[in-house]
Amino acid sequence: MVKCPFCGFEGDFKTHKTWKFRFYDVRRLECPKCHGVFNYYHGVSPTGRKSEFTIRVKPRVKSK
Repeated sequence: MVKCPFCGFEGDFKTHKTWKFRFYDVRRLECPKCHGVFNYYHGVSPTGRKSEFTIRVKPRVKSK
């Protein structure tokens, strides 16, 4: 289960984009609760080890 790195919400997230990076499947997700955007990486390495982690995407500053 994916967990929001900003607020800890677990559930369904809005998917913005998906792509492959080396052996990872990457999804850019948005939390419906706090609207934080983050990348979720998951995959199996060539040695057979499962790996998954999240990286926060820096929020953009809104111009006035």
